[in-house]
Amino acid sequence: MQTNVSPFAKLNPVIKGSGLFLIMFALIATNDWVKTLVFLSFAIALLLLSGWGPFDFLKRLAPYILLFLLTFWMMAAFGKGTNTLWSFGWFHVTSESVAHGWLLALRMATFVCLSLAFVTTTDATRFVMSLIHQAKLSPRFAYGFLAGIRFLPQLVEEVRVLRQVRMIRNVHSRFPGDGFLSIGLPLFSRSIQRAERMAIALEARHFSAERTYYEVPVVQRQDIIYLVVILLFISLVFWL
Repeated sequence: MQTNVSPFAKLNPVIKGSGLFLIMFALIATNDWVKTLVFLSFAIALLLLSGWGPFDFLKRLAPYILLFLLTFWMMAAFGKGTNTLWSFGWFHVTSESVAHGWLLALRMATFVCLSLAFVTTTDATRFVMSLIHQAKLSPRFAYGFLAGIRFLPQLVEEVRVLRQVRMIRNVHSRFPGDGFLSIGLPLFSRSIQRAERMAIALEARHFSAERTYYEVPVVQRQDIIYLVVILLFISLVFWL
């Protein structure tokens, strides 16, 4: 998770996530592609207001364009319907399947934009602190979740080092999946040992007991305004 200095990034993480969850829930509750398109426009606006420039915006969304096209094609080419538009071999494109594929692709794109808006504006530590204080999550699970997130960059670095070692030693895969086993199994066993040491350290420091906190996120006025705007927007979309 990353963060910046935009107003959207300064919102309380749990309140911000709750607002985005309400939009996702409303999106699931409708089959109208016009309403879905309105939700997608709102999600793109949130992503643009997250403090990232147009270049970063396109860079982050580029990998999902292919996913958008594949989702549309898979639902349109293999869907059911009576009004056939095009047929070839296994492919049977109907007007109903095109409408269904279009709806699901738009819904998927909206989920992606909302998720990116949250991930790119939320600090992991502040999010975990907010889960403890606003969502009342046990510190035992919250700190374990935070430690797991902190391990991800280290895991990526270890994979990169192991690949470089294999290249230097001129080691080639003898069968499909050999590279995955030779790299994945050592990392898997090392991760288990690291997780066990972390669990013992958490218990030794009494992370499950009453404790003080360096940072205590609070719910401020802008968080309430944000939730009210989200609720008004959802009500307006369903009312019109």
